[in-house]
Amino acid sequence: MQELERFEQAKQLSEISCIERGKVMQSQQVLPVDQRFFNDGAWYVLSSTSLGNSGLEPSQIVGQLQGDIEAIQALMSAGTCLPLFFPGDCALDQVIIVVGDLTAEQEREWLGRIQSYLHIPCGELMLLGGGGCEEDWKIAINHQIPPSPHLFNFQKFTIPPGDYLVEIYAFLGSMNFNFQLEEIPKRKWQQWFHLQDTPKAEQPEWFKFLLENDYIDSDQFDLQEYIIRLSPLQERPPLPALDEEVAWCGLYQFRQPADCPMGISRSQLLAQASASDL
Repeated sequence: MQELERFEQAKQLSEISCIERGKVMQSQQVLPVDQRFFNDGAWYVLSSTSLGNSGLEPSQIVGQLQGDIEAIQALMSAGTCLPLFFPGDCALDQVIIVVGDLTAEQEREWLGRIQSYLHIPCGELMLLGGGGCEEDWKIAINHQIPPSPHLFNFQKFTIPPGDYLVEIYAFLGSMNFNFQLEEIPKRKWQQWFHLQDTPKAEQPEWFKFLLENDYIDSDQFDLQEYIIRLSPLQERPPLPALDEEVAWCGLYQFRQPADCPMGISRSQLLAQASASDL
């Protein structure tokens, strides 16, 4: 109920500022994941319905994804897919896809990033939960939406066909950033977030929560954890580093923000996506 109220408030703000929204929508398309999407696991794969015209069968994709580092790098180098691993379950179940430019706020707020390349000649981006089961690949390739309402583990997004730079951004409250905080001594958090000169009464509520709980609760503070951005490929980025234990992509390039981050409002992003459908 709380999330619905946030959504309605954000939608009203979006409608009031229609001119400003129009400027954003010229360069950015916002595509949220279906609320029914659920992946009870730490593994996701970004690909396309055509598998990048690779000619590979689902069994071959699974075989390579379960193979060694060279086999997985070959898939990424060809733009066939991007396998993602997270330190816990359901990390991307509320992800939002952005096609085009990040807003100035989003560019300012991201804390971690993975970059890769996808070849999507069919114009259908596919997000698949799991990726290690041949049957899951067959069903996802041959259906527009999951045939079983009890197994909503993939979703497709229609975008212009082409080659894309794909970037996974981690924001304030994301699982990966919460784990990254463990690498920063707690006594230095205030300095790291540029709050050393800020009176305690004026510190963000999420920071007060962090000091008490050692993590940032995205639900409590209406924070969008991850954004997947696709933009027309200008130059292929280096292959992302692979986690040594699982050989999938899970190592983010983290950065310290220039100013104290405020986080990205999930309800406002959803309102923007809803307004663009009107």
